[in-house]
Amino acid sequence: MKLRLYTAIMLLATLLGSRAQESKEQHYRIWFDDKGESACSIERPLEFLSPRAIAYREKFGIAIDSTDLPIAPARLQQLSALGARILAVSKWLNTATIALDDPSRLTAIEQLPFVERYDPLGSPTQAGGTVGPHLKKLENDSTSPYGDAAWQIAVHNGDRLHRAGFSGEGMTIAVIDGGFLNADRNPRFDQNQIAGYHDFIDETMDFRNGNSHGSSVLSTMLVNDSNLFIGTAPRASYWLLRSEDTATEYPTEEDYWAAALEYADSLGVDVVVSSLGYTRFDDSRFDHTWADLDGRTSFISQAAARGVAKGMLIVVSAGNEGSNDWKKITVPGDVDGLLTVGAITTERKPAYFTGCGPTADGRIKPDVVALGAAAATISPEGNLQPKDGTSFSTPIIAGLTACLRQALPQLSAREIIELIRQNSSQYLTPDSLMGYGIPDFYAAYRQGAGISTVRPDDSPLRLTYRGGSPVVTIGTLPPDEEKITLSIYTLEGAIMAEYRLPEGAELALTDLGKGIYLLSARSRQHCWTQKIQRL
Repeated sequence: MKLRLYTAIMLLATLLGSRAQESKEQHYRIWFDDKGESACSIERPLEFLSPRAIAYREKFGIAIDSTDLPIAPARLQQLSALGARILAVSKWLNTATIALDDPSRLTAIEQLPFVERYDPLGSPTQAGGTVGPHLKKLENDSTSPYGDAAWQIAVHNGDRLHRAGFSGEGMTIAVIDGGFLNADRNPRFDQNQIAGYHDFIDETMDFRNGNSHGSSVLSTMLVNDSNLFIGTAPRASYWLLRSEDTATEYPTEEDYWAAALEYADSLGVDVVVSSLGYTRFDDSRFDHTWADLDGRTSFISQAAARGVAKGMLIVVSAGNEGSNDWKKITVPGDVDGLLTVGAITTERKPAYFTGCGPTADGRIKPDVVALGAAAATISPEGNLQPKDGTSFSTPIIAGLTACLRQALPQLSAREIIELIRQNSSQYLTPDSLMGYGIPDFYAAYRQGAGISTVRPDDSPLRLTYRGGSPVVTIGTLPPDEEKITLSIYTLEGAIMAEYRLPEGAELALTDLGKGIYLLSARSRQHCWTQKIQRL
C-alpha cells in the first residue's frame, strides 16, 4: 500500500533534508515560545490527523488541541534561510531539531523572536580525542535453528486468545525501530499486512542495505506460517517507522523517535511498539543519569508521556542493560501509563540482561515480562532464528495487546494496560525485575469481557505446620486444571522459590527462615494468595 501523506506532513517533508553522509555538523534542538500562526486549525483536524485518528479521539473523549497543530512552516523556513537543515520537528513539544555546518549561525537563530532556547546535541560523527566510541548494542544474534514460537505465545495463553477469534484483525500496529531489512520481500511476510512505512532519518526507506533489527521485531508479531510459527498478532496491519541510526548513538535519535510517535498518532494506530531505548551516547556529555528516569526529564520520555495523554497505547522495551553497570531500564521505559516489557527465560526467570526498575520516583518498572532469551524470530531471509533481548519480548507483548484491544474495543489504552497488569503472575507482589510478572491475556480478555473468570473462594491450598515449617498440600483443582504454579515471596515482593505442582502434591517449606511470607498459586485461569509463617 502506498504511503498516504496528509497536507501538513507534506508541507513539512519539503523542509526536511536527508542526512549528511560525512559531516561535522552540529545538531541543536530549538524550542519555540509558541506555535505561531499555523496554517491549520483545530476546527479542521483532517488537515493534520487521519479520519481514523479523529474517530479514536472522539470515541474516548480526547480533545484535539493546539498541541496537535503542526508548527508554522514559516518558522521552519526562517531556520532554513539561516543555514539550518531541519532534521525533525515535534508539534507536541514545540521543537525543531536542526543541523548546522557552521555553528556561528546559531547566534542569528537564537535571536529570532519566536526562539525560546536551544539544547546542543553534539554531532553524530565524532572526531578523535577525548570522546570515546560507543559500540551500538542491539541484540546478540544466533545462527542456530529454532523450532517455533509456541512457548512464547502459550506462556501468556495467547493461543487461547487466538482461538477465541482475536488475532489482531482490524488492528494497526506502528513499529518504531532502526531498520527493516528485506521487510518488503521476506518470504514469510504477507505484504498486504504492511500498511505503509516512513523513514525519519533518510529520505527513503532502505530495505536492501538497512539494519535487520526492526524486521526481526516485526516477525514476532506478523508471521502466520504454521510450518514455522505464528506470531502474536498475525492478522494485524503494520506501519514501519525508522527513527534509529544504528551506526551511532546520539541524542538527536530521541527527536527522530518523537517525530515517529507523532506520525503514528496522526495515523490513528491502535498500538505503538518500540524496542529502542537510550541511556548513554557516543559523546558522554549527553549521557542520561539514573535521576533522569522519572518519566519526564528526557526528551523522548516527554514525547512518550504526551502520547499517553493523547490516549496512545505504547509498548516499549526495558532495555538490555541489566548485565552492565547501568543496570536500570532505559528511556522512554520510565514513563507512567505506557507498558514497559522486560525479558524472561523459558524457566520463567528474569533474563540476565533485562533492565530493572524501579523508576527514579519509585514506580514499578518494568510492567510485565515475556520471553526474551532465545525468542523465536524470522531472519530477513525467511529462516527461523532465536534471538536474545527485550527487543523481542516487547513485540510479543505488543502483538497480544493488539489482540486484546480487538477483543475489548470499548476499553481505553490505560484500561487495557491495567487489565494486563491485573492478570499477571505477580500482580500482588510486583518487583523491580519482572514488574507485575507474566501476563495471561486470555484471563485478561475474560475479565474485561465480563465472562466469569473462576477465582473460587475455596482455595485448593491446604496449609498445615510440621515442626514449625509450613506444609502445603494441593487439594482438588478446578476442572481442566492439572497443575498450578506455587510461588513464595517475601513481604517486600522478592521471590524466594517457585514450584509446579499437580493435584495431591505435598510441599514442606523447611528451608524458609523465620518470618511471614506470601504464598501465591496460579493456574491457567485461576489464582489464590495467602500469608504463611515460618515459626
